[in-house]
Amino acid sequence: MSNPEPSTAAVVDDLGNSLTENVVITPSSNEEVESASQPVQPNEDKTPSTSDNESPPIATVATATATAIPQTNSNESKEKDFHLIKWIEFNFERLPILLQNLNGPCPLLAIFNILLLRKRIVIKPNMDAITTERVITLLAEHILEHKQPNLSEEDQINYEHNVQDALVVLDKLKTGLDVNLKFDGVDKFEYTPECIIFDLLNIQLFHGWVIDPQDTELRTIVNSDAPSYNQLVEKMIRERTSEREELVRESLLIEQFLDENRSQLTHYGILQLNQTMRDNQLAVFFRNNHFSTIWKNQNQLLVLVSDQGYLDHRSIVFETLTDVDNDSLFTDGYGRIWRKPEPVDSSRDRDLALALHNEEERLYHQTQQQQQQQQQSHGNSAQLPRSPSKQPKKSKNKQRGSPNDDDDKGSCTIS
Repeated sequence: MSNPEPSTAAVVDDLGNSLTENVVITPSSNEEVESASQPVQPNEDKTPSTSDNESPPIATVATATATAIPQTNSNESKEKDFHLIKWIEFNFERLPILLQNLNGPCPLLAIFNILLLRKRIVIKPNMDAITTERVITLLAEHILEHKQPNLSEEDQINYEHNVQDALVVLDKLKTGLDVNLKFDGVDKFEYTPECIIFDLLNIQLFHGWVIDPQDTELRTIVNSDAPSYNQLVEKMIRERTSEREELVRESLLIEQFLDENRSQLTHYGILQLNQTMRDNQLAVFFRNNHFSTIWKNQNQLLVLVSDQGYLDHRSIVFETLTDVDNDSLFTDGYGRIWRKPEPVDSSRDRDLALALHNEEERLYHQTQQQQQQQQQSHGNSAQLPRSPSKQPKKSKNKQRGSPNDDDDKGSCTIS
């Protein structure tokens, strides 16, 4: 059986384009979680950042993998058995995404969230959580229902073999996914059996750790005999103790590159990523040994915020990817920049209320004085006879103010 081509050559399924029938999730007693432990809320005084942006030291990175920490505590294991569901506004629709708990299965969630946003898998609106095992089952059903039309007999046999291989790999997504990226393109990875998942689901895998072509010396070293991350690290270690000066220099140059770009992202990588992705495309993004969902919207790269700490922040959906220094901003589901609500100035409100009260007091006393003046004027002229036709009309609702008091024009009379 011939192995499939790497996922980078797969045809990426954009929003709204798929041959797969929808899988509808109906809630069950073991899937719905009525009350979950409240997540820690982010600090609103500063722009929060997701755990994706933490950079591991170069000494601890032995392979470019994303692997969850084994579950040792029974209580923690129970908490990781399910994922909270957050409903967001995305592309003018209300759609769900799964949130990641501490050390959760990031490759599994990144893939599943794409299928949710593509509406390939549909969750009932009354669900607020789903178990990890249920997610695995739904992915398996989705793969089995995906039929490739117009295949030759040989291709059909290969496809069915690939489906069986993918079902075996699915369970590994709960703990992590081994990848070995290459530095000559954002869609370049060394092919592994796990990549078959991306092929079958028409999901493309990207990274942003690409060497700038202007760095000709390093580029030559990588292209010659160390095109992937693992090979480059092995070359650095092997040549570090060499007696040849040029090889030692190469080792130092590699170490400098890995140390300066320990976030596994370069400026050139971001530029190429923006050029490679199509508008409105959803894909899986690998960075900092972590998998996340990435979306390109009008030449803007946005990473889905799937940390469960943002469950109650409905207007925080994506995080911008603009540079390697984590200088990012949050956006809503339409790519609009999220602005922190301005705090209410209680002292200003108190001063305004006091000013309104003083104005009411002034108008009240002014009205009383006007009434007294009118009563005195009426008493002095009562001794003179008046014609009935010239008797002043009495107003039951409003007292006339002084014609010379401009401040009183248009104001309400308080009695």
